[in-house]
Amino acid sequence: MKKTIKWIVILAVLGGGGYGFYESKLKKKEASAPSYDRTKAELRDLRITVESTGEVRPRNRLDVKPPIAGRLEELLVDEGDEVKKGQVLGWVSSTERATLLDAALATSIEEFEYWEELYKPSPLISPLKGTIIARNFEPGQSINANDAVVVIADDLIVIANLDETDIGLVKLAQQVGVRLEAYPDKEFSCEVEKIAYDARTVSNVTMYEVDVRPDRLPPFARSGMTANLEFLIEEKENALVISASAIQQNFSSETSKVNVEKSDGGIDADRRAMMMQRMRERGMSDAEIKERFAQFASGAAQPGSGGGNGGGKKRKSDGGFYVLMASDDPEHPTARRVEVGISDGSYTEIIKGLEEGDEVLIQKINMGSGKSNNGSSLMSTMGRGGGGGRH
Repeated sequence: MKKTIKWIVILAVLGGGGYGFYESKLKKKEASAPSYDRTKAELRDLRITVESTGEVRPRNRLDVKPPIAGRLEELLVDEGDEVKKGQVLGWVSSTERATLLDAALATSIEEFEYWEELYKPSPLISPLKGTIIARNFEPGQSINANDAVVVIADDLIVIANLDETDIGLVKLAQQVGVRLEAYPDKEFSCEVEKIAYDARTVSNVTMYEVDVRPDRLPPFARSGMTANLEFLIEEKENALVISASAIQQNFSSETSKVNVEKSDGGIDADRRAMMMQRMRERGMSDAEIKERFAQFASGAAQPGSGGGNGGGKKRKSDGGFYVLMASDDPEHPTARRVEVGISDGSYTEIIKGLEEGDEVLIQKINMGSGKSNNGSSLMSTMGRGGGGGRH
């Protein structure tokens, strides 16, 4: 009896273990089986932009200094006043005149008036047309020839700061949308007026200043305000697009491998390492960085162009792009070659290969522990760049 019970227990344990092993293998097989989401090609406006920060500043800012040292007798303007070139802003007594008038006033009013009429003060003249943005002295104060009595600014513009990887995308007369941080809901349009050729280094980053001229400056704008700028790189209306995560690229050909893995566009090792570090700091993956350098080598883009805030960039198809289409075998979809255009990071233009309404598949990437995510070999590559693309 005891032997029978013993064998029953052994068989039960073996049966349970076998069932557990079978169940585990079945789950692994199910987990390894590819699964897909579906999306359709549609018409959508694409807008590719580069984002930057900047500051409202006067185009020309001038300190108005007195012609002589002495005492400021009268100041005729205040902050916010509009002035013309050649306008008298105030009157200045030389040190000798101020001393003489003080002595005459101590004698009598008549003596003071006599010398005041005889010994005229010197005028403080506006050298340009503009707006008084600072009044630094008041009548009665002593001043010297190096003191800025008032500060005049002409037109207010926005000075943007772009790094070396974005500056190549900016051109004169390019349209720019600007929002002041203090008034984020009110955008005003501008255009690029000047692009600096001389760089400056900020926190080990090479930056270039870009002057942006407002079409019409809002009345609430003031010198020194922080601004957020969006440079329009390219815009297409009613472009045929699909989700960027649906685009796949075939690197099986040797030519594609060489172009992606070996081309560096003539960039020296130190510069390449610096750019790779900065692109990684912006959240770009190794695949993205590799693709960006490949584009730079072929002239399609510059490495790192457009930052890493989800923006777009131009892409040129080399015939190696494809999408997955449903087939009779759910686990083996059909690959269809497509020619791609521009991408704003979320959507990619399809130039050839699809029609509006065509359904494509997006493979879910198994993240482990039952988790999955949508993606493709080009998901990050097509979806990064322009520094703020939106649609």
